[in-house]
Amino acid sequence: MSGTGQLVGRSGEGYSSTQAAREAKGLERARPFRWLVRAGFVARGLTYGVVGGLALALALGAGTLGTTPNQEGALALIARTPVGRPALLLLSAGLLAYALWKLTQGIFGYGPEGGGSRDLKDRVGNVAGGLVYVGFFAVAVAVLAGSSGNSSAGPRKATSGVLGWPGGTVIVGAAGVILIGISLYQLYDAVRGGFLDDIKGERMDSSVRRLYATLGRIGLSARALVFALIGYFVLRTAIDYNPADAIGLDGALARLHHQPFGPWLVGLTAAGLLTFAASSLFEARYRRL
Repeated sequence: MSGTGQLVGRSGEGYSSTQAAREAKGLERARPFRWLVRAGFVARGLTYGVVGGLALALALGAGTLGTTPNQEGALALIARTPVGRPALLLLSAGLLAYALWKLTQGIFGYGPEGGGSRDLKDRVGNVAGGLVYVGFFAVAVAVLAGSSGNSSAGPRKATSGVLGWPGGTVIVGAAGVILIGISLYQLYDAVRGGFLDDIKGERMDSSVRRLYATLGRIGLSARALVFALIGYFVLRTAIDYNPADAIGLDGALARLHHQPFGPWLVGLTAAGLLTFAASSLFEARYRRL
């Protein structure tokens, strides 16, 4: 890259970062891309809906069809349905578009319909969310390829590797603290109703808006609490230097299940995740991109 901030394009000609930004914004404004982003909200809703259903089955002692109650298990269960592979292809495309939309909101500070915010914490949150959904997209591709492994062991293997790095305990501990911090902020935002700022409220009548506000507060709070619990176990991993403490969503639900009144706690969590899934479907229709 030269001092003028130009990149070499595929044709070998000068390709400026400004031109790249214009093309990225142009992609965002394209109608097919916006449709895919809205499909991404549907994909998110379906995924968390299946996770919530699996968690409810765990709480009721009905078993989970040999599937772990997490994002990978939900996608694997969808893949086993009669329309599994075509559905998973559409879900994958939606998840990727959703991830790219979150990343561009984080980079540019706003979306094609005025959604997003130039506030630093919101931009960092959007970039982090985009990276998370890039991971969900990768999981969906792995499920499509039939190469998804034991998701429960994934966090432990990754954390064990990082703990072996110089300063690894600090890195893992910081990751746990950051995850808890983000989750607590999301809980605060859910309670105060900040998520309503990104909705096309003028297209809702008062009863629909009240319903969405209720679903959003309950669902976002449930998701935030689950991920705060995961962050706590990641932090414990660093403090105790024990990779077995590092868990994912399924591990958090399993540990919650073994607490006093565990089935009731998992059942309430399942209800919260199902509520979050329902609110995601509302966002597919009304979210300001």
